[in-house]
Amino acid sequence: MSLDPPITAVLLAAHGDGGDWKRNDSVRAVAERLARRLDLPVDWAVLKEPETFAAARTRLGAAAEGTVAVYPFFMADGYFVRERLPQRLAASGFATVERLTPFGLDPRLVDLIEHRLRAVAALQDGRVPADFRILMVAHGSGTGQPASRQRAEAVAAELGWRGLGSIHLGFIEEAPFVGEAFAAVDPEIVLGFFASEGTHALDDVATLVAERPGILHHVAAIGTDLEVADLVAQAVEDCISRKAG
Repeated sequence: MSLDPPITAVLLAAHGDGGDWKRNDSVRAVAERLARRLDLPVDWAVLKEPETFAAARTRLGAAAEGTVAVYPFFMADGYFVRERLPQRLAASGFATVERLTPFGLDPRLVDLIEHRLRAVAALQDGRVPADFRILMVAHGSGTGQPASRQRAEAVAAELGWRGLGSIHLGFIEEAPFVGEAFAAVDPEIVLGFFASEGTHALDDVATLVAERPGILHHVAAIGTDLEVADLVAQAVEDCISRKAG
């Protein structure tokens, strides 16, 4: 029998939107769907609005005094997950946490993306993803941190191995920059490798999509897929099972 303390609450922690208008509704929506899926208190917070961590701690109340499963709703295990998130959790009174694997590194995410791309392609007279020019847009890093690029490249390669054709990449903060990628690829399907619908997904990429009427389908942020809550719930349930071990 495991002596690990049980999970008493879940916190969905994301980077959040840094635009002039804080658009974090999609993060809250995932947390709300997750709460309906799990038999545990669930809340959410974003690093771009530090006060949301303290607010979540208050709402969780006594449940946060136990072990809180923190699900990093990030696409890579980089600086924000490794450094900023633990600092913010500690500063907000989350004393005991169990940090789960970030969203972007969950192997089930590749399954979800494959399912979405196959469904989109099938809508075009029953075709398959390999029939289309597909561009996946990720954040990247302007400071040389490799985590975002490496994860996007790994996911694109895995999708290729699964027979979905060549998945081209473009990045917000490093080459090939997204504008250059649009020009080079002339995509028919665009998929945002983002956790939520913030400035990058709704402004930067959507503007380029709007300029190209030949684009057949645009997924602004894969993190908004309705199946994401099930993916996160499974990760939490796996954690609970391991601790109960």
